[in-house]
Amino acid sequence: MNGGAPTKALSKGKVKELNGLVEELMQYGFREANGADELLAQHRDMAGVLDRIRRVEPKLRTTNGRPRMETVAHFMRWAVERGCQVDNVRVAEHAEYGGLGLESCGPIPAGECIITVPRSMFFYVTNEPRYRQLLELMPGAMMSEQGNIMLALALIMERFRAKSDWKPYLDMLPDRYTTPLYYTTEDMGELAETDAFLPALKLCKHIARQYGFIRRFVQEKVDELRDCFTYDVFRWAVSTVMTRQNKVPVNLAEFDGMDHTLALIPLWDMANHAFPDTSNETRCVAETCYNATNEQLECSLTQEVSDTASVPIFIVYGTRTDAEFLVHNGFVCPRNPHANVQKRFTLVPAIPLYKERAHLLELLGMPTTGTFSFGPAREPAAATTTTPISQELISLARVSSMTAKELDEYTAMEETQRQTLRTYQALLPAELCARTERWLATVMKIMLLRYPTTIEQDEALLKTNRHHIRRLLIEYRLGEKQILRSWCTLREL
Repeated sequence: MNGGAPTKALSKGKVKELNGLVEELMQYGFREANGADELLAQHRDMAGVLDRIRRVEPKLRTTNGRPRMETVAHFMRWAVERGCQVDNVRVAEHAEYGGLGLESCGPIPAGECIITVPRSMFFYVTNEPRYRQLLELMPGAMMSEQGNIMLALALIMERFRAKSDWKPYLDMLPDRYTTPLYYTTEDMGELAETDAFLPALKLCKHIARQYGFIRRFVQEKVDELRDCFTYDVFRWAVSTVMTRQNKVPVNLAEFDGMDHTLALIPLWDMANHAFPDTSNETRCVAETCYNATNEQLECSLTQEVSDTASVPIFIVYGTRTDAEFLVHNGFVCPRNPHANVQKRFTLVPAIPLYKERAHLLELLGMPTTGTFSFGPAREPAAATTTTPISQELISLARVSSMTAKELDEYTAMEETQRQTLRTYQALLPAELCARTERWLATVMKIMLLRYPTTIEQDEALLKTNRHHIRRLLIEYRLGEKQILRSWCTLREL
């Protein structure tokens, strides 16, 4: 790794070529795109420019070149010396989760605190002298609205800083990720028609635009970025932050008006994500809190772990949909209790009784068109604390399924009675419920036909495709389709 050592300067010709490419990239970055097709075409153009940029820029290593497991022992000694406390927990290879993870290595009583990380070990942007140039040059909004970019730049500065105190932690980080910033244009095409498609395209465009801005206006003016800022390094740093950042609820950085700071938290962030499983399988999911009195993060288990075998230890990354996990964390979450799909629905003006239906939706306070959410289908009687469908969508489905007589009846009803149409668990006439389910099944079948592949084709692709990112995208796409199909077969539940 270059580790702060100066890189060979580009020739004047290469500098001129690079500057021209950055200008071209910025032109694409600030060009509006109308719809997914234009955004995808723009992504292809920007990806082509970025490939040319990457060929011109120097090749810098963000790792020490050794397998990550070889750095674990050094990292653990460093963490303990810096004040971490670790009790019967170790870092181990977890290939099924794409890398490393935490697991038990001895008995752990229920309620036991297994890891503490002192505030001094949180990596975040401070107002100390080495970050001052950066803070003065970057727009003020960057700190409050795009703190992840600031944290990524701080990470680059530290990665290439000679004799960095953070080197044992930085050596543990992956050298590449499965975020959209590493997708090829062919990979991106696998997401067509999915919820993740537009967010992934917009993320890539945003980061490319930020790269161009920093290269043009900031990089040459910040001593610790001058020789180490390339697109490859930037996307590595942004992906590191995206997949590991935490919003710490204390004003660590001492910036006015902020009650939180984005930070990387060594050791604790080695835990993979999982929700507590409600099936027969028992996952060991730890709880985490920040102890303001002791100024440390504390991670503890709510269940006992015996010493008979090593048990993977997970943490919860947050309540996110599958699309959010894919785009922001780079993985698919099996059995996600918050699995959710968002699609566009419309009360079609050409259907019979359109005005009456639109009027009833207005009385219900519901829109006639919009992007509405739904999760896996289940019978209304099975819904308890959560419902599998948004109020907007179930209202639209019911109103779209009504006869003229039912429209008149619900329009004339008292407000409190009429509002039951918004509630999925409401007891309504069986015939209206059956028609609503048929309406939903029909719409979901139409949506399934919009994908470039079928469920069966995706299942076959997973049996033959060995490309890691491509498999990840197919798994995500298949999960989204299975949610749609569950509504097509609701009467069979």
